[in-house]
Amino acid sequence: MPDAVRGAAALAALLLLPGLLVVRAPWTAVPFLSLFFWIASWWWLPSLARERLLTGALVGFGLVLLLRLARLDATRPSWPSLVALAAAGLRGATGLVAGASPSASSLDATAAQLMVWHDSLPATYMPMTEAGSFGAHAHGFAALAADVALLSGLRVPLAVALAAAAARGLAWLALFAALSRWLAPRPAAISVAGAAVAVGLLETVTGPADPAGSLAAAFVVLAAGLLVRGRTRSGAVAAGALGGTAVMTGSWVAGAALAAVAAAVLLSPPAQGEDPPRRRVAIAAAALAATAAPYLVRVAAALVRG
Repeated sequence: MPDAVRGAAALAALLLLPGLLVVRAPWTAVPFLSLFFWIASWWWLPSLARERLLTGALVGFGLVLLLRLARLDATRPSWPSLVALAAAGLRGATGLVAGASPSASSLDATAAQLMVWHDSLPATYMPMTEAGSFGAHAHGFAALAADVALLSGLRVPLAVALAAAAARGLAWLALFAALSRWLAPRPAAISVAGAAVAVGLLETVTGPADPAGSLAAAFVVLAAGLLVRGRTRSGAVAAGALGGTAVMTGSWVAGAALAAVAAAVLLSPPAQGEDPPRRRVAIAAAALAATAAPYLVRVAAALVRG
């Protein structure tokens, strides 16, 4: 099987599962719920053999999905959904074709290579470099690339390129999901498509965006949409879980953005049918802390050691 096919199949499996198993989850949230599980599990289960965990978990999730598919009432996707998917796919494919992924010498590729070599979360960056505690750095994007490499057997640079394409595409999918909570699906899809074209033209001059930053931004945007226009406690929990994943991917920048969103929610009056803002923010904050707890503990320990 060609490397590209194996890599694409591994990436698709990681984006679809276990998100498809979440009852009543909108299709736009499926890949983010899946990545929340895979990225957080690197820090929650740091010592387990990662390749075995990936294989076993995907087999289990796949069997459960087969049982659900037998009772699934599938519907034809709407044209706004197809437009949003096309925009996301185009942005991801453009970066991949242009070779805009991080080079093998970048920090993301270095981190992914170490994760693949150890088949678990390394303690340090040795023997590649001396950069302190590995788990105290926000390597959510590198974790995705390492999972693709471990699952497919690809070389790390190619796995990083595929993960970068997914990260750039997911940023636009998250924007569509967030805009759809304020606008109707049609204007949301048209806005995303227009913005994607404009950014694509801009990047021909400025260069592509950092994929790790794009992935962190995607989690922040989707979490913000769930929190600002939340009507259920489950939405606040999901916002917190996605926010915790954003912190593990984009660290302090993502944390600051989420803090700004929380402040905006607290200052806004609740709409009819919505939970009080304080309750939504408290639930989301608890879910964020629970999701990112192992990472935050490592960061605190690294700061204490100086």
